Amino acid sequence: MTLLARRRLLVVLLLATVVAVVLDLSGSGLPDRARLLAAAAVGPVQRSVAGVDRSDGARLEEENAVLRARLAQAEARLAQDDAAGRLLASPSAGAGHLLPARVVATNTTVTGGRQVTVDIGQRDGVEPNLTVVAADGLVGRVVSVAPWSSDIRLLDGADAAVAVRVGSGVLGSVAAGPPGDLARSPGDLTLSLVDRSTVAVGDRVTTLGSVGGRPYVPGIVVGTVTAVDPPRGQLTATAAVRPAVDPSRLDVVAVVLPSAPGTGTAAAKAPS
Repeated sequence: MTLLARRRLLVVLLLATVVAVVLDLSGSGLPDRARLLAAAAVGPVQRSVAGVDRSDGARLEEENAVLRARLAQAEARLAQDDAAGRLLASPSAGAGHLLPARVVATNTTVTGGRQVTVDIGQRDGVEPNLTVVAADGLVGRVVSVAPWSSDIRLLDGADAAVAVRVGSGVLGSVAAGPPGDLARSPGDLTLSLVDRSTVAVGDRVTTLGSVGGRPYVPGIVVGTVTAVDPPRGQLTATAAVRPAVDPSRLDVVAVVLPSAPGTGTAAAKAPS
């Protein structure tokens, strides 16, 4: 309803009210009938005006909800693009041909660790036993592939041991869970050295690399030594490692594909 039409309706309502008041004050005995007539004439108009107002408000609220949803989608997309940019500019980008992807699902494995599903798969060139990285470092490895998605095993499961290099060259392996009866902070991994070498708090832990780069390529940051365990009669030392990547905050990751001939060490496909 237009503004002019609403003003006319308000004038009608005002006149009807004035007539009822004048009749009431005059003592003519007709105010009750006048009120009834006014109500009969004006009531439908009032309901019509109220209905139009409610309809307009509901429509505006629906439009606002749509705009809010579109804004949230745009902000999420910008955040994902920023994460992909960080990933491609990070040291992880030197690992090989990167294929960025978004995490679309997460679940717990039978070994107690976590597994995530990403939105790229066989049709994108993903295969089992490929390294998966984020901007901050190692995420895990591909364990299964479907045409349009892939499952990634993270580092917090009992079957996720990774051969690593600590600091300037000390060798060892990293796995989930504390050795023996030692306590660990939630999410921390355990570093076990392969000889009688020593490590220190603050040492960076990186992947040693697997034969053929599967499942782990070399040089990817795994985490940082946060505590060295006290000797317990074991032959080699152990230590706590805080992972470089927080598995609870995964969003944009990348699968490291074998380098394509003539493409150099790093390439990318924007996450869809």
